[in-house]
Amino acid sequence: MYGKMLLGVHKKASNLGTLGELGVYPLQTEILMNILKFWQHILQDNSSIVYEAYQMMVKSRAQNWTTSVKNVLHHFGFDEIWDAQTIDNCSLYKIKCAILSSYENFWHAEVRKSPKLSLYADLKSGYKMEKYLTTVKKFSQRKEFTSLRISAHHLHIEEGRYNKIDRQLRICRHCHLDKVEDEAHFLGECPMYMEHRSILFKHVISQVPSFNCLNMHMKCLYLLTCEDESIINHLSKYIEMGMDMRKQNL
Repeated sequence: MYGKMLLGVHKKASNLGTLGELGVYPLQTEILMNILKFWQHILQDNSSIVYEAYQMMVKSRAQNWTTSVKNVLHHFGFDEIWDAQTIDNCSLYKIKCAILSSYENFWHAEVRKSPKLSLYADLKSGYKMEKYLTTVKKFSQRKEFTSLRISAHHLHIEEGRYNKIDRQLRICRHCHLDKVEDEAHFLGECPMYMEHRSILFKHVISQVPSFNCLNMHMKCLYLLTCEDESIINHLSKYIEMGMDMRKQNL
């Protein structure tokens, strides 16, 4: 998938997470809209040979391209447009909105069902490109930021899932807190990153004093969803430095 290359994540990274971070829709949605636009083009000139061929296909009992148009309109609740055999730009826009909304509902449901994306389900409220992708200029930092958000990282919470280790046994091997090495532990608990974390938290608290009152899970959610550019840049540096330290300590 081109999106994974763009984000810099590995090929096993979640397709749902990749699309969600970029705020792009799958190719199928564009295909459906192109079908409807071509149908609109045919209907605009009822004196053309193409229109005559279209009418023959409509009257035919065989499954053909016109059946696909009819089924798409029926699926999204626009039977009256098919019955009228006319479609204007306003109607086309309404159908597009319905198609995209339907995909977003499907996407949110699938994310909620995925054990891999349990954190991401809490992070992602709207289907849009995330601000850090345009705020963080350094590619390596954006890559690590994305990897942490969509669980395409090498923390034990994720590696243990691949190795079929029970979740509660995916303990951090870089400290003695006997805690699961998940995203919250990496961002807010593990002593190995204490020096860099103090710099990050000091900056965040200077911008948002109430941050210090949050529990660890809520701090994690706040940091990974924050749209303040200065916090995003401080966090991206912390994530990259932390992941580098972790690699060196393996």
